[in-house]
Amino acid sequence: MRGKRKTMTRHIRAFIAVSAMFAATSLSTAVYAFDWYGGASVGKNSYEVTPGDFFDTQPFSGVTDGNDGAWKAFVGMQLFEKYVSAEFGYSYLGKSSVEGTTSGAAVTGNSKTTAFTAALVGLIPIGTKFGALIKLGLDRPRSEITTTEAGVSSTQTTTNIQIFGGLGAQFDFSKTLSARLEYERYDLGSVGPKYANVLSVGFTYLFDAKK
Repeated sequence: MRGKRKTMTRHIRAFIAVSAMFAATSLSTAVYAFDWYGGASVGKNSYEVTPGDFFDTQPFSGVTDGNDGAWKAFVGMQLFEKYVSAEFGYSYLGKSSVEGTTSGAAVTGNSKTTAFTAALVGLIPIGTKFGALIKLGLDRPRSEITTTEAGVSSTQTTTNIQIFGGLGAQFDFSKTLSARLEYERYDLGSVGPKYANVLSVGFTYLFDAKK
């Protein structure tokens, strides 16, 4: 009886091992079936920043600064040739600040935001080398917000999942190398600056051009 149990156990283990091997092979084949690319962009971010993003006390008298440099790096896979792709990235959206007085007290506020993104990207051809880009997806921004009121400082960090999208243009230098011009709008949630608007230029490189 024990011998039969041991034999059955060995058969079950062998079945699981073979099934896992076939599953891994199928997944590897599916991933390889897509053309993968990578890219990077640099540009300028303009936060839609107001004193109310940092302080509840009103009125506020002072200055706001929502402009800073931005960059991103991403990888993508072409789902339907080059016309529809899934793209995954990391964006540094820069900093914003406010400085002034409220109710007679000196106040300052600063924020710094990064975001992970996942989006579908559509390419509409205009000629053989040029095309228009449409992007829609989700972003997971992480904002670090520091405020100082009457000499007392506090810092909070927020993360959430929001919608982001963009428009742009792409020019193909070759089958593997392309240049991009993009405008993207990020929803950052309810704490700190609510929206970020990024204008950037960059490139993409197709790792394995099969066509």
